[in-house]
Amino acid sequence: LVNRYPDTDSSKLMAAIGNAYHVKAENVVCGVGSDEIIDCILASILDEDDKVLIPYPSFSMYAQFTLLNSGMGIKVPLKEDFTYDVEAMKVVVEKEQPKIVFICNPNNPTGCIMAQEDIEDILKLSKGIVIVDEAYEDFASENISVIPLINQYDNLIVLRTFSKAYALAGARVGYAIACEELIDLINAVKVPYNLNMFSQMVATWAIEHKEIFKANAKKIMSQRDNMDAGLKSLGFKTYPSEANFIWTELPEGYFEALKAQAIYIRQMAVNEKNYYRITIGTPEENAKLLDALKELGK
Repeated sequence: LVNRYPDTDSSKLMAAIGNAYHVKAENVVCGVGSDEIIDCILASILDEDDKVLIPYPSFSMYAQFTLLNSGMGIKVPLKEDFTYDVEAMKVVVEKEQPKIVFICNPNNPTGCIMAQEDIEDILKLSKGIVIVDEAYEDFASENISVIPLINQYDNLIVLRTFSKAYALAGARVGYAIACEELIDLINAVKVPYNLNMFSQMVATWAIEHKEIFKANAKKIMSQRDNMDAGLKSLGFKTYPSEANFIWTELPEGYFEALKAQAIYIRQMAVNEKNYYRITIGTPEENAKLLDALKELGK
């Protein structure tokens, strides 16, 4: 097997993904994580200084790949409660008509979501491509996926990944689902043999047994609720999350104190203020973090 090149189209995986989401295999393209797909989309669409709408804060690679592909990012801040400012995004779409609009749903790192009707409003207003990144959608309390809309809107691309709910980050498999015309556009710039055969095999097995992973995602969602309640009981401000992490505020020095105990969370500066993204771990890891925070507060 390994003396042969892998299937350059990841055909079996494409078919399995199509079957899982009730779309044709031709509506799917696979890549080395969502990162490669994002890069391919921007490379195929952007000309120099083309505008790209990027909510802020959101997944950092949107801005990086925009810069790498000679685009010009337009940041639209979230509201003070770290939810999407949909009206502000609509204003930018109407006024600037960016070539690309990014919507991370649920958003990384804040965990907020955008309602389907708001996404559809943006799709209708935009003359460019709207990319809805659903990397964390499996952790949402309700089905918020817009995959069923791909044949209704020819400017919609939905991103998904095996790195989160499927716990296959090391396999580096992501994919896009869209109308055939947009998939052809991405394939035109995608490098051949991009996804190795082992990653194709494990991802195909995973999507064909998705019920196993859905059950695990529900456990993580339950632990997320426990973590949120625990943080609030200790007096920390948290923000509603539909992902596998919680966005919170901590006193100065707590981040370093946790790190000294080999407890690692993500620190991010937003408007010159530090916030923290706490990824949900095992029940034991979660308890360890809450215990450590309790001791720091004494």
